[in-house]
Amino acid sequence: MLRYIAKRLVLIPVVVFLAGSSAFFLFQLVPGDYVHAINKDGGASFKSMLVLREDLGLTEPIIVQYGKWLKVIFSGSLGYSVLGDRYILPVLIAKLETTLTLTVLSMLFSLLVSIPLGIIAAMKKGSAIDEIIRIITGICMATPSFWVGILLINLTSTQFNWLPPLFYRPIHIDPIRNLTFMILPIFTIVLSTSSIITRLLRSMLLEELSQDYVRTAYAKGINPWGVMMKHVLRNASIPVITLCGFFFSAILSGAVVIEQVFNLPGLGRELVEAVTSRDTPMLLGIIVALSIIMSIWILIIDLLYVFIDPRIRYA
Repeated sequence: MLRYIAKRLVLIPVVVFLAGSSAFFLFQLVPGDYVHAINKDGGASFKSMLVLREDLGLTEPIIVQYGKWLKVIFSGSLGYSVLGDRYILPVLIAKLETTLTLTVLSMLFSLLVSIPLGIIAAMKKGSAIDEIIRIITGICMATPSFWVGILLINLTSTQFNWLPPLFYRPIHIDPIRNLTFMILPIFTIVLSTSSIITRLLRSMLLEELSQDYVRTAYAKGINPWGVMMKHVLRNASIPVITLCGFFFSAILSGAVVIEQVFNLPGLGRELVEAVTSRDTPMLLGIIVALSIIMSIWILIIDLLYVFIDPRIRYA
């Protein structure tokens, strides 16, 4: 196991290098640069813009710019944003707390909602409760998250005269205020995410309930709920854990929309601002940070497989 973890940790820099390098060269295909973005309203002469590009190194060959970027990345600083006049690493550290808090809490609450609902739906297959759960989850799956977010803001502000705090506070500084600020965006994400997990868990549980070991357990007189909690749920959870790995990345990337809707100061909002202003160094820094997070999360998912099912072994 330790050897496997060491191998995966060694692969993280490789994944980050490939993701960052691909993004670097793809951004070169997009017309314009951040000098053009600065002068979007006009006013600067062509000569002054050319001088600024030369000072920033934008007229150098792409391979030279790429080499300089690699040097910055391997130094660990992630570079400097000329547009924002700030170093990228401190900005990412400050913004990452918001995005990770939103992602982790949304994933946690999705599991807290979907696991009980999936178990109840499977145990009550064909009943009115099962049908109600399936109808509600179907509606939630078909509803766009950004529309739910806008609807929640409208309902809470106009109908209930309630708004979250105006200023965001990190969870390690003020947990109560942070959760109050996060309650609406988390609820928006949980609606769709928990619905999909509920349906998958229900299907996997029903498949496991038809296995011979379940009938044997029933024949021994074991309580159905005991069989479900001790045996069936664990065997059915592997696909659910895999789906959680996908949803973590989906929530992380979907934070771009959610953070814009709820005005959260996270990486998603910073990404939108960087794209709008053509701040390439900041864009590349965000992609590198997200690549590291996702690589670590995939490693955690792999380790959870072993914890849930001891039969799984890694060489």
